[in-house]
Amino acid sequence: MNKILIALALFTATFSYAQERKIDGIVAVVGDEIITESDINDAENYARSEGQTVTDKCSFVETMMKEKIILYKAKLDTLIVVGKDEVSREAETRLDGYRNYFGSDQNVLTNFKFKTMGELKSTIETMIRNQIYTQRKMADITKNVDVSPEYLKEFYKTHEAEFPFLNEEIEYAQIFMYPKLADNHKQELIGRLNTIKKQIEEGASFADMAKKYSQDPGSAENGGLILNVRRGQMVKEFDAVAFGLEEGQISEPFETEYGYHIVHLEKRRGQIIDLRHILLMSVPNRDEIRAAMKELENVKADIKAEKITFDQATLKHSDDKYTKYNGGLLSNQQTGDNRFEKIKLPTKILYNLSGLGKGDLSEVFEDKENNRIVVRLLKIVDVIPSHKMNLGTDYNRIKKFAQKTKENEIIEKWVEAQIPTTFITVQDGYKKCNFSVDWLQTGEKTGK
Repeated sequence: MNKILIALALFTATFSYAQERKIDGIVAVVGDEIITESDINDAENYARSEGQTVTDKCSFVETMMKEKIILYKAKLDTLIVVGKDEVSREAETRLDGYRNYFGSDQNVLTNFKFKTMGELKSTIETMIRNQIYTQRKMADITKNVDVSPEYLKEFYKTHEAEFPFLNEEIEYAQIFMYPKLADNHKQELIGRLNTIKKQIEEGASFADMAKKYSQDPGSAENGGLILNVRRGQMVKEFDAVAFGLEEGQISEPFETEYGYHIVHLEKRRGQIIDLRHILLMSVPNRDEIRAAMKELENVKADIKAEKITFDQATLKHSDDKYTKYNGGLLSNQQTGDNRFEKIKLPTKILYNLSGLGKGDLSEVFEDKENNRIVVRLLKIVDVIPSHKMNLGTDYNRIKKFAQKTKENEIIEKWVEAQIPTTFITVQDGYKKCNFSVDWLQTGEKTGK
C-alpha cells in the first residue's frame, strides 16, 4: 500500500547508503569524534548525485567538523539525555521498514552489505543517537533566538539588494473525490478474492497467489509478506481485521481506502504480527468516474448559486483528509506557506487554472492523487503578481529567512568559541584548506 511505501521512503531517506566499510584514513578528530576519508567521500558523492558542483573536499571537512564539535559537546552536556529505549525503538521502526520492503532479514543484510542484523542495528542506533544529541544541542543553543520587528526591518534593509524577484504566485484550494465503486463492481472484487481464498484453502500457496494477483506494489513481489506489524501501523480497517485473526487464519475479504484485501496471519508475538495479504485495488471504471464528475459538478453549481460556501463544501464533500478542514487550502512544503509559483504547478493543475482570477472556480476535471483516480475542483484564493520580495508582501518568508540566518550565526559563533577548549587535529593533507574559522588556532589542541 502507499502508506507502506511512504513510510519506507522516510526510513531510507535517513539511512539510504548504509555500507560495511573499513576506516581507510582519519581526516580529522574533534574531541573524541572521528571523521574518516569514507565520510568525506560519501558526502561528496551525495552532493554530486544532487546536482551540486564539487570543486574540493574542504567544505565537506569543515561542515563535518562543525557537526562533530556540536555532537561532542552535546554528549558532555549532562542536561541532554538520550535514552536507550527511544533510540532502540526508532532503530526497530527503521529495521521493520527495511524488512517489510526487502522481504527478509537476509535481503536487508545483502542490500546494506552487513553480515548480521546485530551489526546493522548497532550502526543504525549510533546514527540515531548522534542525530538526537546534535538536534537537541542545536535547539538549546538557539532557544532564545527571536526576530523582533526592529531586527527584521534592519535585516531587510541590510540584505534588500539580495532578495530576488518572484514570479507570479497563487494560493489555491481544492475539493477532490475518489469515484465510488458501484455495488456490482465491489461484489466482483469480493468474488475474485473469495475465489483466490478458496484456492489457497485447497492447497495453493498464499505467497504464490499474492505474487500473481496482489496489486500492492510494496509487498506483491514478496508474496504479500509484511513483517513486524504493530498496532496503528496500518489503516484502522486493516488493523482491526489483521489483529483479530488467529495464527494460520485467513480473513474474509474486507475494504480499506486502497481497495479489497484478504489477510493471512503467519505469526503473532504479543502485539507484533507477521502477515501476508492480497490487495485488489479500487480502480473505478468510466461510468463510475462520470458519476463522480457529475456529483462534483452539482457541488460546484451549489457553490456558484451560493447555496453553500466553498469551505463548507470542502468539509462536506472532499476526500482529501489533509485539506478538508481548512477550506481546501493547499500548503507549499518547500516554502512553508500557501503560495505556489504558477509556472511550476503540475501541468494539469496549471491548465485548469489558466485564465482564472481571484475567487474563480475551475472546471471539474479528472486527475490522479496518491496513484488513484480522483475528480477535482479548484478555487483561486489569491493571486500575487510578479514582484521583488519585500516586507509588505512577503513578511513571513523574510522573517523565517531572518530567523534561520540568525540561528546559523549564533551556532557558528558558538562553534568557534568551543575550539580553544576542544582537542582538534586535522590530517596534514587538509591543513591547507581555506577554512572559515581557525580550527588550529595555536597548533593542534591537546586539552578537552
